[in-house]
Amino acid sequence: MAISSFNKDFTLNTKKAVESFEKIISTPTNSLKINRELVSPEKERRGERKLKQMLSCKTD
Repeated sequence: MAISSFNKDFTLNTKKAVESFEKIISTPTNSLKINRELVSPEKERRGERKLKQMLSCKTD
């Protein structure tokens, strides 16, 4: 996946949109702790295998 696919442009066309955006970026976020015990070593290995398989596929 190309990094450029993560770059998103957006335009705030209205005053309401600008105010909403200002509210979103000025509101502090609560950090969430991830419970790493929920993923078993087998599930982690299976996920790694799937990821390697997906990344090794060639598109022609």
